[in-house]
Amino acid sequence: MPTEDSDAMPVQGEQAPIIRIDASPTKELFITMLVRDLSLRDAIGDLVDNSVDAARMLLEKRDATVKEDAEVLLSEFDYEALKVTITANPQEFIIEDNCGGMTVETARNYAFRFGRSSKADKTPGSLGQFGIGMKRALFKLGNNFSIVSRTRTNAFTLNVDVNEWAEQTDWKFTMSDYDEDAPPVAAGEQGTRISITNLLPDVAGQFGNPKFITNLSVEIENENVYNIQKGLTIGVNGQRLSARPLEILTSPDFTSGYFEQSIPIMDKMGKDVEVSVRYIVGVGDPVLADGGWYIFCNDRLVTGTGPDQSPVSGWTGRQSDGGPIYHDQYERFRGYVFISSVDASLLPWNTTKNSMDMDSKLYQGIRAKMIEMMRPVISFLNNLKKEREADNPEENRPLHDRIAKTKVVALSTINKDSPQIAAQFEAPKEQMAKQKKSQQVIRYEESKTRIDRVKKVLNVNTLPEVGQRTFEYFYENEVQ
Repeated sequence: MPTEDSDAMPVQGEQAPIIRIDASPTKELFITMLVRDLSLRDAIGDLVDNSVDAARMLLEKRDATVKEDAEVLLSEFDYEALKVTITANPQEFIIEDNCGGMTVETARNYAFRFGRSSKADKTPGSLGQFGIGMKRALFKLGNNFSIVSRTRTNAFTLNVDVNEWAEQTDWKFTMSDYDEDAPPVAAGEQGTRISITNLLPDVAGQFGNPKFITNLSVEIENENVYNIQKGLTIGVNGQRLSARPLEILTSPDFTSGYFEQSIPIMDKMGKDVEVSVRYIVGVGDPVLADGGWYIFCNDRLVTGTGPDQSPVSGWTGRQSDGGPIYHDQYERFRGYVFISSVDASLLPWNTTKNSMDMDSKLYQGIRAKMIEMMRPVISFLNNLKKEREADNPEENRPLHDRIAKTKVVALSTINKDSPQIAAQFEAPKEQMAKQKKSQQVIRYEESKTRIDRVKKVLNVNTLPEVGQRTFEYFYENEVQ
């Protein structure tokens, strides 16, 4: 009988031997291929997302504690007390937070698995979805990493040399320093510190480039604009990031479009769940870079450059399925869509969280609603443009007069009960007065022979030139 590894043919009538093919992954796949299409900024963004998720979990625990203990100090747990700090230079990368930390059990059984275990605790409304963000970020940056984490009663340190680990057949990391019964510490002392050294050459080069650090700061700032506005502090190389204002203009004449919906969807386990979506559209100040659609998934802005101004959000050109191509005529457009799900894997964005999944039926329906809601705003902005054309005097611009009387309202103050909202955007329909033309047309007929003789004398070639020159001659010699 042939052995499992034998190439011998089975005798006729006998059952062929079973040959098992090794399909297990290699560590090289995770160390190299898994990070190939991941940008350095997106990798760091994944680590920031982990800190934000930890903050969410800490606040979830706070809410549970409040129900049990009326003496809990809420100030220790509010967003205003939570911080994420990043240090990036050619020698090392460090990200540190005070957002609650990670338990030894979580680190041992779930956090370092290559893929999310179905048994792992889920953070409602989290940003992580596949369980690979932290690992591929670590491999993307360098060859040595250290993780120190502290919860209220748990503490551990994990040190990994990636090159040494890659040579071992065992996939497990070794945690040599941990304590599952540590003395309790206050909320502000609970957090995680990740430091990466022996950086990859390309990474070290980027971290030595001030322009890269500036762009990194802007991207993190944009992605976390909503959380920063709620009070979360994020700093890069000692500089605290600020949030661009999320605002909309309103007045008795201008009503923002507002719509909420819950979309049923089936998760991977076959369970019916709902994804909630909230849309707000209107107008803002005329700033080209600030116009467009702000798309949030679980409060995280999807496009790290700011608002989306591409076909992804409906700016396709009128010959396609959306609205016009975005340009300065629409710089006042403001659209906000918040897509929320308890299960982050149901959010319709791509794996790097920097754009939407255009093949997602969920997002196709959301995008169709976005396009529907943007049309009244586009019509108003088209009318606003007409008022500026053909040297129309400022006193004949009623829509400009109305929009000048609006006031800025923070987006966070708008909800379904707000007085300044309606099912769709509403704006004044007042039109500018028709201008009286200051010029008139003179028309007369003459024989071609006589006109040709006048053309020759005036040295011109066209009939309008003949009319203009003859009128000027008469006006200069007989009127003035």
